[in-house]
Amino acid sequence: MDERPRLWDRFLTERDRQVYAASGYGKRGGFGSRPALFIIDVQYNFCGDGPEDILDGLRTYRTHCGPEAWAAVAHIERLLLLAREKNLPIFYTESARRADLRDSGVQVGKNHRGHEKTVIEGTHATRVVAPLAPRPQDYLIGKRKPSCFFGTLFMSQLNFLDVDTLILTGCTTSGCLRATAVDAYSYNFKTIIPEETAFDRFEASHAINLFDLNCKYADVIPTDEVAAYLSACPARAETP
Repeated sequence: MDERPRLWDRFLTERDRQVYAASGYGKRGGFGSRPALFIIDVQYNFCGDGPEDILDGLRTYRTHCGPEAWAAVAHIERLLLLAREKNLPIFYTESARRADLRDSGVQVGKNHRGHEKTVIEGTHATRVVAPLAPRPQDYLIGKRKPSCFFGTLFMSQLNFLDVDTLILTGCTTSGCLRATAVDAYSYNFKTIIPEETAFDRFEASHAINLFDLNCKYADVIPTDEVAAYLSACPARAETP
């Protein structure tokens, strides 16, 4: 096992630890040389309007993720500033729906509860939180399913920009971040998740999904390490 304490340690059984040690999972994939920063669903309906207890926040936003969301925002903002300094591609997702929810498909029966006013496109609830607000040169990807690769122009943009490393931040760890990470790995991108920048509403889901992603699909590493990598990256030329 990794010698430093990890947030998933308390959820692992002794058998899990033995299997991990014997199987060789969790090796570092490393960074490439052409990174992009990706901010997934860091919207008011997931973060709330400010740090608050999750049970209080759920009264306003059913998708609320608790105070951990705003703690993650601070770490994402640090990486965002570095990415802007280096003129790196910055992607955002906007997870929002039309008012009649017909673009949600089967999600209406599984995840939505009645008329979901806090998922409607063009509202405050589905806007990226102010500290991370996109700029005109950034890439905003609208999506309706967990993976940002599904049914979007995301892959086409990554090809055009010649990206080889995706730094994934945001939420939820067990949902859209995980789905996008698995697809990124499947498309042979170096996939990096700065540990403190990911969040979820369920503590167990958050920890175990980070563990599993780190085992097989991504490097789940400290934000400090990612910041050092970005600081050392050469500035990128302007995209034509």
